[in-house]
Amino acid sequence: MKPALPNIVLVVGAPRSGTTLIGGLLCAGEQSFPMLPECTYITQIIRHFHDFLHYSDPQRFAAYAINEATLSGMYERMVGEMLATVFSHFRDLPYQHLILKDPELSLLVDLIPRFFGDQSKVVCVVRDPREVVASMVKVEQAKSPAVSGESQQIATEMFNYYWRVHSSELYKASQVHIVRYENIVARDKEEFQRLEVFLGFSIGRDGFGKVHFDFDRQDATYSENYGKSIQAPTTDFRRVLCQANINEIEQMFAGYNEIYRWW
Repeated sequence: MKPALPNIVLVVGAPRSGTTLIGGLLCAGEQSFPMLPECTYITQIIRHFHDFLHYSDPQRFAAYAINEATLSGMYERMVGEMLATVFSHFRDLPYQHLILKDPELSLLVDLIPRFFGDQSKVVCVVRDPREVVASMVKVEQAKSPAVSGESQQIATEMFNYYWRVHSSELYKASQVHIVRYENIVARDKEEFQRLEVFLGFSIGRDGFGKVHFDFDRQDATYSENYGKSIQAPTTDFRRVLCQANINEIEQMFAGYNEIYRWW
């Protein structure tokens, strides 16, 4: 079952890159649904479809899926029913734009049209990877204070998010709109305007819009800035990462730095 809404926007990008902020801004428009929690359950359905399709042995696939079209129909119905449950919270309200956000969808970006329709739109947030890695190190330390964050491993994991999006067929076809976190925080007028032109509707310029479900304040990834106006970062990655770590990250992301000029 395909979603019935005329416009579904998927916000992707590496964790700690500003996807929650961008999702909040997109929900500020008058015709946008309120902000929802990350669409983790939907992402898990799509990932399961991906793994079933690509990693099944022929015998199991033939018995339980028959072919790709049959398998796709099964999982599309599951996603459609979950979206129908979301819509049920907002019956009779004139919202036209549903914003779904999950960094994990970055790893499955080419499957977005299959499950959300060809008219769905993808917004990817990019941020200085040194800041992203430093923020993830702090998250891991918050989860396990006795264990220091392995910045090199985290950097490799974060690189995968950038690579998956930039190497995707959607990105190559110019169907992924890149938003630069630093420009949003700096309230760069042109960055907002480019995003609105891509989306075809107005978004917030100050901070989070309508929030229907509260944030999980016990989650290690929770930020005190969630739900508030746009806040400039108050921490510096140099306080978290040693120079050797920084050098490794800059070398790893040198190719993307040619595009975005973070340093």
